[in-house]
Amino acid sequence: MHHTVTTELTQSQASSARTQGTEAGTATEAHWASRALCAGRTQLFFPRPGERPEARERREKVAAQYCARCPVSEPCRLHARVEREYGYWGGESEEQRANAGFQVRLPVGRAARRAARAAREAEEAGSERPA
Repeated sequence: MHHTVTTELTQSQASSARTQGTEAGTATEAHWASRALCAGRTQLFFPRPGERPEARERREKVAAQYCARCPVSEPCRLHARVEREYGYWGGESEEQRANAGFQVRLPVGRAARRAARAAREAEEAGSERPA
């Protein structure tokens, strides 16, 4: 069975979520995180230092299977997008989040680094325009 990663959360929705109260966000996060299927399986969702691309692909394939069955993959994905998380969250890698237009703190993978660089360049070009 093949599952596709959805990217229906837009940047404006992520921005809106980011501006909501942090106290409410923390309570909400604690609620969904306690129901996540990935609890205790950190090695599947975060790469080891020096992980090879082939190993990353295999690891993320297994992680995706957990996320596909997880009852809280949507809030997990929202959290990763809003907080610019590192690792595999809610069915998305850093690379997939970057390609969907969401900045990541630590871009891993060539495509994620390219997307992060393009976002920085676009931001810099926008700030250089006269008001």
